Amino acid sequence: MTDAKAAPMNMTIRKEALRDQRAKMLAAAPDWRASDARVNPRVAIGSILAMWFLYFLITTGLGILAGAEQWEYAGRRALVVVAGILCTFVLYQLIQRVQPRGFGARLAVALGAAVPLVAVYATINLLVFFYWFPGPDAEKIIAEVQSKFPVSWETVLILDSSIRWYFFFAVWAALYVAFGYANEMRAVERRANHFRIEAQAAQLRALHYQVNPHFLFNTLNSLSTLVLKGSKSEAETMIMNLSSFLRSSLAVDPEQLVSLDEEIALQRLYLDIEQVRFPDRLHVEVTMPNELENACVPVLILQPIIENAIKYGVAPSKGTIAIRLTASSEYGLLVMRIENDIDPKAPIPAPGTGLGLGNVRERLLTRYGPSAGCEWGRSDTGGFFVSLWLPLARERC
Repeated sequence: MTDAKAAPMNMTIRKEALRDQRAKMLAAAPDWRASDARVNPRVAIGSILAMWFLYFLITTGLGILAGAEQWEYAGRRALVVVAGILCTFVLYQLIQRVQPRGFGARLAVALGAAVPLVAVYATINLLVFFYWFPGPDAEKIIAEVQSKFPVSWETVLILDSSIRWYFFFAVWAALYVAFGYANEMRAVERRANHFRIEAQAAQLRALHYQVNPHFLFNTLNSLSTLVLKGSKSEAETMIMNLSSFLRSSLAVDPEQLVSLDEEIALQRLYLDIEQVRFPDRLHVEVTMPNELENACVPVLILQPIIENAIKYGVAPSKGTIAIRLTASSEYGLLVMRIENDIDPKAPIPAPGTGLGLGNVRERLLTRYGPSAGCEWGRSDTGGFFVSLWLPLARERC
């Protein structure tokens, strides 16, 4: 597979993966939005009980401080508090069942649903204090209302109580909607992180599997050439090496981290294949301190770089070409440099698309972010180099 053909395929895989994830998220949106916006029933019911219990204590306490006889009103007030709890619970059930998408719409529904329930509560309050258990001041209050308003005193008292108590109900409703919206935002953030991780994993897999077909087709072409030339032993050796390489490389998870020592061992399997093609032209040098052997790197991160070194350095040359791999530690980073000679007498190969090296850079950025990177260019000795760096870690690989 050529670089030019692999590029659009890779982009298509990534776009399809991201599109599928987005479609799943949007398809499930109506259900999870309503579910996420609901407050835990224990919290909701607990807040209702706490609000009305606090009202009972404050009202009774203020009456006692004012010098009024409050104990005879305590029973009546307790009945009213029970009615308030029931009305607020009904409001909670209505809000829970109606969950528009927008915060403003939810708040409007909550405030609107509070209106008839406040009227019910005000009516019960009137019945308790003026009909069922009238207090000593009931007749005086009724007379004052009748002298000031031309309508029935019941209507005036219910309307007055509804206006005053509406804000009490509205505050609770607004807090419930706010808590629900906060829950939804936290759930959306968790879900977005989940889909982002899945999309990132899909991208890493696409970048990883782009390597194997590209290498495989090149190797098969080489095998075809050996067969046509009648080089049976070389072809058999290449097949065995190819089998070992594919068994080792395809057995690992594309998102897996391996030790630098294991990564170099994988590359030696690949180089054994290329050594059959270029027995007299390929020379490999590896310089790696012992303390970096267990440093963690993405699996097969070096393979496209070494493949390019052979394609553009060894293949067109007539003499021996050295490929040098060095690893070092600098400022908490693992730095790897791959350098190859270039035969000045060899014909200059056609420039590539940069897909292989771009693949390496994108894999590093996808996994590590801006703390990793890759650069390449002409070396001081006239050859070509690729340098990559990533955070130095020796665990979880």
